[in-house]
Amino acid sequence: MSMTGTLFDIQRFAVHDGPGIRTTVFFKGCNNRCAWCHNPESLIVRPQIEFYPTRCIGCGKCFTACPNGAHVLKDGEHVIDRARCTGCGLCADTCYATALTKKGYTATVDEVMETILADKPYYESSGGGVTLSGGEPALQPEFALELLKRCKAEGLHTAIQTAGNVPFPVLQSLLPYLDMVMYDMKGFAPSVYKWYVRGDRERIFTNLRLLDEEFEGTLAVRTPVVGPVNDTEEEIGAIAEMLEGFKHLSYYQLMPYHALGKAKYDALDEHFEESFYTPSTEKMTLLEDLAARHVRVFNYTRGYLHTQEEQ
Repeated sequence: MSMTGTLFDIQRFAVHDGPGIRTTVFFKGCNNRCAWCHNPESLIVRPQIEFYPTRCIGCGKCFTACPNGAHVLKDGEHVIDRARCTGCGLCADTCYATALTKKGYTATVDEVMETILADKPYYESSGGGVTLSGGEPALQPEFALELLKRCKAEGLHTAIQTAGNVPFPVLQSLLPYLDMVMYDMKGFAPSVYKWYVRGDRERIFTNLRLLDEEFEGTLAVRTPVVGPVNDTEEEIGAIAEMLEGFKHLSYYQLMPYHALGKAKYDALDEHFEESFYTPSTEKMTLLEDLAARHVRVFNYTRGYLHTQEEQ
């Protein structure tokens, strides 16, 4: 029987998750709790129901379909009692208006590979391939490993997006079947990890250094620049100075924060932090130029690679 994993999406024709045209497989579950996360549906492994009231036509079918009575009227408004909801998805199955959607499902390696291989000609013509994302793919290491092995058997380029907050042997087991690792470095100061990331800073930093020593493929480090958390010269400068000593880093990239995930927070009845903001174009340029002075190869968000030899 084909191994199974828990996913929340598979995105075809992705162009921002590695080189070329790609299929991105989104794993459900993450052990960081970044306060600005734009995929809140990725954080816990069990399925969840998103509810978009503006799409609701008031047919009432979901009230009947739910075995736990999670759909209720509160002050005349349709709401979900999250304490009762198990994410079974029976309500979403009855909702042809798509006001209810189930996020999270179990898939076999065979099923995922069927979707991946449907676009194999596009990978071959564009230099693309498959990217494992999330959530945190390394929290389902057996499923991730089997999927990567199958992709390599098909001659596909493989990549992973990881925050690195797992034991290094877990990452190490995946490396022989990876062509690219995109490593998210959320910040430098311990306070960023204590208050905003809530992940193991020492393990994340140590794993990145070990990857630089052991990984022979493309190692890219990326920092989401989130105001007012880490959009400072001190934060970005400290990360860039650390990366300056790396031997096998392929490039470093800064990614400006965006608030596009707000609708998903609302649909899950979860709090969206309004205090975060996208740094200005001028601030991003300042920080990118700062990082480029330290890192041998820097990938500008405005569209070109910079090498120190160009200076």
